[in-house]
Amino acid sequence: MVYHRKSGMSLTLGKLSTGLLTGALLLLPVTPALAKTTIKILSPKNGEAVSQKVVVKYAYHKEGRANHVHVFVDGNFLEATHDDPVTLNLPSGHHTIMLRAASRHHDLLKARASVDVDVK
Repeated sequence: MVYHRKSGMSLTLGKLSTGLLTGALLLLPVTPALAKTTIKILSPKNGEAVSQKVVVKYAYHKEGRANHVHVFVDGNFLEATHDDPVTLNLPSGHHTIMLRAASRHHDLLKARASVDVDVK
């Protein structure tokens, strides 16, 4: 048994250690157990007709090694960027725009999003 002189409380060591453990757990950061990197293209919408100057707006939630996105057009790497939105100048025709999450060392991660657009 432990006696606390100032408060006049007495606790058994078992209760004291349980209280300390509970208090310590309250100080731990709360994070979702399955938090992951995600990318969602907000605009343009899939199948949308756009002008040659295409502004790609996206939502990017970074976790772990994710640092920036790589932009691909028709399967070809175009640029690495931290910018949102991304402005692309595309020739007329049908194109697939894909954004992929990348680490600071430019390793491609699983998170990706793509849209098909028709440039007028």
